[in-house]
Amino acid sequence: MKRFMPNIYVNCIEDIDIKMLKAQGIRVFILDIDNTLVPTSTKEPTKSVIDWIEKVKNEGIKVCLVSNNSKKRVMGFNKKLNLFVIYRAFKPLKRKFQLVAKKYGVSAKEVCVVGDQIFTDIWGANRAKMMSVLVLPVSTIEGVGIKLKRYIENIVINKIKIQSFALIGNPVKHSLSPILHNTVYDYYRINAEYILNCVEDTEIGLIIERFKQTGVKGFNITVPHKQNIMPFIDEISQDAKQIGAVNTVKIINCKLFGYNTDGDGFLRQLKGDEINVKNSKIKIVGAGGSTMSIVYALVNAGCKEVLLYNRTVENAQKIASKFSNVTALSIDEFVASNCDILINTTSVGLSPNNDKSPVANLEGISPKTVVYDLIYSPPITRFMQMAMQKGCRAHNGYKMLIYQGLIADEIWFGRKLIINKLVNKIIKELEKGV
Repeated sequence: MKRFMPNIYVNCIEDIDIKMLKAQGIRVFILDIDNTLVPTSTKEPTKSVIDWIEKVKNEGIKVCLVSNNSKKRVMGFNKKLNLFVIYRAFKPLKRKFQLVAKKYGVSAKEVCVVGDQIFTDIWGANRAKMMSVLVLPVSTIEGVGIKLKRYIENIVINKIKIQSFALIGNPVKHSLSPILHNTVYDYYRINAEYILNCVEDTEIGLIIERFKQTGVKGFNITVPHKQNIMPFIDEISQDAKQIGAVNTVKIINCKLFGYNTDGDGFLRQLKGDEINVKNSKIKIVGAGGSTMSIVYALVNAGCKEVLLYNRTVENAQKIASKFSNVTALSIDEFVASNCDILINTTSVGLSPNNDKSPVANLEGISPKTVVYDLIYSPPITRFMQMAMQKGCRAHNGYKMLIYQGLIADEIWFGRKLIINKLVNKIIKELEKGV
């Protein structure tokens, strides 16, 4: 059945995220004509089709027509477009698709086939190892033979249709989330995909509407939209309200439900490392990013106190003011002694600045202190090296990333997914991707 499975389902060509496909390396679009662009009875491209093709070309993507129809039909349709065309393509045979890639000097993975039939367009694209987009037929007025094929196609689609999940943020190009989630889907044989979407502030409402229209089941949110997304959500969990940020959304009947999994993800990492949070003394360096989520989770897990160090004390104070046992301090006041858990939530030390540390030294730290750096690239940061030189156990942010993602998957699929074997498999896959 996988031979008939498209990479993306959309209602019409206007719903195709051109910028996203470009970001994924697509350089050429192969378009079918009949019932993909226009009804079979329409002899010329409509203004909306012409405008959409120009939009694709303006992104620097080449466009061509590949049809099983006659020379007369294809050449007549192409008069106003003046594109490279192939008629009588004999789809789903892959030869004509490969000819397009050769003409434009690109690899198969840089070509995206757009069509309305899985037995010709999509199967052909998969045989040629190209990306594919399945659009709904423009018209339901078709011959008896095509209608019978549509009936069979619908049976197949209902069996194979992939569940779509996504990440929105800016930037997202270097995100490891697709590796994480696709490993989960492969492990449990879930027919799903995870897509990156680079989204500006002004585009949040538009992308949400597109998700609803195309049947996206859920999505994650990363910087800078974890707060910006909240006005668009119908129901927000109590934890996410308290934290003031949402990183996971589930869509049910076009209704959005928001959650925050960052703090719970970190607690799952602590549990896996056999670290007891209750009555512990904790020091955190940094007040941005996921700091609020982590502080919220630690306080609710029963820690004794949290000392929050930051260059801008006011930012740390905004977090500390919400809790009775959290104190904001200047980074200049930092000392590593007298704590059970020490956490870096800043980006200092993130690759390529591998030689940087958020603090000058860890003098006075106890070897019993467990140290966490939420950075995972490089896998061992300068901050972690300093801790290990003092005899401390030190961990990077891999497992927090994994656990918060797994908790999101559990929300989306409504089932328990977290097991050690899967976590270890994801770590191996992520290490390949860094």
